[in-house]
Amino acid sequence: MKIALSYNASCRHVTEKYLSDALVPGSTIHFDLDLFRPNISIFQLLEIARRHDQVPDVLAHVHTPGLPRDLPLAPLPTVSLDIDSFGWTASRIRWSMLFDYVFVWHLSFVPLYQAAGHPKVFALPHAVDANLFSRGNSSTARPFDLGWIGEFGYGHYARRRRIIESLATRFKMNDFRKRHTKEELAEVYRQSKIVVNVSRDDFPSEANMRCYEAMAGGALLITGMPTELTEWGFSEGIHFVGWRNEAEIPDLVDYYLRHEKKAAEISREGQELTLSNFTFQCCRDKIITVLQEHQRQFFSPARSWPAEDIYLTYLEYYYRYQLLDATLEEFTRLRNVSPRAYQRGLPMVLKTIRRVLGRSLF
Repeated sequence: MKIALSYNASCRHVTEKYLSDALVPGSTIHFDLDLFRPNISIFQLLEIARRHDQVPDVLAHVHTPGLPRDLPLAPLPTVSLDIDSFGWTASRIRWSMLFDYVFVWHLSFVPLYQAAGHPKVFALPHAVDANLFSRGNSSTARPFDLGWIGEFGYGHYARRRRIIESLATRFKMNDFRKRHTKEELAEVYRQSKIVVNVSRDDFPSEANMRCYEAMAGGALLITGMPTELTEWGFSEGIHFVGWRNEAEIPDLVDYYLRHEKKAAEISREGQELTLSNFTFQCCRDKIITVLQEHQRQFFSPARSWPAEDIYLTYLEYYYRYQLLDATLEEFTRLRNVSPRAYQRGLPMVLKTIRRVLGRSLF
C-alpha cells in the first residue's frame, strides 16, 4: 500500500515524522504544503504524483496550516492524523468529517468523534521507534539521576519549566535545554535512572512520547496522575510511578534513587510492555490493517454534505490557522453558493483580516 502524506514541513509534528519513518521505504509520497498553496486541490496533488509516476492508494493528512481542498470528492480514501485532539476539539471533530478515516492519539476522544457521526475513528498511542531501543538494557551505566528532553517555550509548559528547573538544582541531569536528535534522545534515556514527566498545563493527563521513550530506555518513569497510560493498560506501581502534586516529586525521586531494586523492577516491566505494544511499527501495522479491511471504500460524512457545509468547514480550518488568502478564497466560494451560509462565515473572515493585519503592524 502506497500512502501519500500531506503536511507543512515548517511545522511538522514529531509524532508524524516518527510514524513516517516507520513506514516501509518506497511506500510513501510526501506532499509538503509549504511548497504549494495551503488550499491546493487534492486533484492537483494527485496530478503532481502521477507526473512523477507515483500513484498513492490513500492520502493521509496531518493537521498543520495547509489543508487540501476537494477531499469529499477524492477518488481515493483519505485519512486524518489528528494528533493533538485536545486543542480546538470541536473544530477538529468537524474537520474530521472531510476524511474517510480518523486516527486520534487519545482514547478518551474516540467517543466524541463517533457521537458527532464519524463511522471510522481509531485510537493510536504515542509510541517509540523500536529501532532505537532494545530490551534488557537496564544494566547499562546510568550516570544521570534524572533525564529530561522536551519543550519549555510555550505558555502551556509553565508548570513543566518550574518543576524541571527546580529538580536540576538538586539532582544530576543531562543538558535539558539542548535540542536532541532521536538517536541522542534514546541515549539520554538509556543513561538516566529516572525520568520525571510533566505534561501540558492544558492537558495534564496526556501520555506523551516522553512517557514511552523513558520506559523504552529502561529508566523509571515518574509521571503525573491521573494519566492516559492507565487507559492503555499500564498500571501505577507496576509499570510506572505516579505523582499527584509537584511538592512530592523530589521525595519520590530521592526514594527510588535509594531503592534501586524496586526502581529496576518497575522500569523493567514498563520497558517490556512499551517495546511489545507501543512502537511506531505497531502503529504502522494497525493503520495498514484498518485501511486494508475496506480497500477503496469511502466513509467521509462530508461526501454527502451540501456544498455550503463543506465550504464552511474549510473556511473554519483556514480561519483557525489565520491563512488570509485561503480564507478569502473559501469565503468567495461560500458567497456564491449560499447567502445564508455567507452570513455564518462572515465573522470568521473579519477576525482573520483583523488578526493578520494586526500582526503585520507590530
